[in-house]
Amino acid sequence: MGINKLKTFILFIVCSFSLISCQNKKMEEKYKWTGTLSAPNEYPMQAYYGELIADDYQYPFSDIWGIAGGGWGEPGKYGGGTDNLVKVPHTLEFTWYSLAENKFYAGHWELDTKKITQLFNEGFSKTYFDSLKKGTYDTFIIGLGPKGKLILWLYGDGHQVEVGHFQGKEIKITQAEAYDKFKYVFEPNYREDILNDPGIVNPAITQKIKEEGYPDPTLYETFREKLNWSPKLILPAGSTLEKRNFYMANGERESTLQDNSAPSLPYAKRAVPYLFYFQWKNKDGKKESSQIVFTGNPEYIKQTSKISNGTFLPLDFEKTDMFKTFEQLNKEINTDIVIDVSNGSDPEVYIEQNNNKFPVKQMAKYVKSVR
Repeated sequence: MGINKLKTFILFIVCSFSLISCQNKKMEEKYKWTGTLSAPNEYPMQAYYGELIADDYQYPFSDIWGIAGGGWGEPGKYGGGTDNLVKVPHTLEFTWYSLAENKFYAGHWELDTKKITQLFNEGFSKTYFDSLKKGTYDTFIIGLGPKGKLILWLYGDGHQVEVGHFQGKEIKITQAEAYDKFKYVFEPNYREDILNDPGIVNPAITQKIKEEGYPDPTLYETFREKLNWSPKLILPAGSTLEKRNFYMANGERESTLQDNSAPSLPYAKRAVPYLFYFQWKNKDGKKESSQIVFTGNPEYIKQTSKISNGTFLPLDFEKTDMFKTFEQLNKEINTDIVIDVSNGSDPEVYIEQNNNKFPVKQMAKYVKSVR
């Protein structure tokens, strides 16, 4: 065999082994993840049976999870999981009970494993809590909505992104058919007791429902509409941004440390925001922060500070000028949502599109020093 042919043969063998190695590595990609539930405040839900299914692992859900209803996109309690690295789930099966509707829904769906794997691998160059640490997603949040809507979010270190949007089918389950540990749900007063329990359904929500009825179930689909926008923060002179996060009504979240090489976030398709939080260092080196929530209740932050740190979607959000303005804008044009905190304790918010400025007045807000 000539020297050139020998080199070619050796190169072929090396490349073949490299290809096989890369393929095996791709096939064996594993991660550590867990799961939890979410549901709207006004529509408490209860898991009947469910599983996130991977080739080498199944994460179960059942009645032991109790009532989910802490807010759309808000993660609920955690049910543990495995300490081992496992593959990403490829299938979701779920059956749940909607107490407000008194209906069961169920579905079996294949998941976008390519998208999920990509998100796990990309992670975050800087986590929200540590500028030197690379982080990634670690929790699947299953959002149980009215009319059989189910959203699957992937959460990690302040970031939350939708990775699945599904429609369940209404089904019938009787007390006789239910497994033994779920039969208590069919007792005559169970549903009414839960919906009127102030420890489960906040009295403010109960009162809102009495006065206005339940929210339109299609609202949670409307919240998924996206606009091509970027947040623009105007700080006091001499200040430097340190942290920023914002929550969208569709359950997605972005939370980042400031990157001096990229001081502004790029325009991207994002849903309507309902909360902004920023932390910066002023010209004197002292840290300050501001939180803004779009609601008609100026006392919202104070009243909800002990519940999820006041971060869940306001009950009146669909009535705010932020939501109504967002709905009317051209969804394809680059848009700035401007938060001006340069005036000290009274932040100003407005939306700019095509040189038009739309002021946003309905909000609860603060600016304060960081301890």
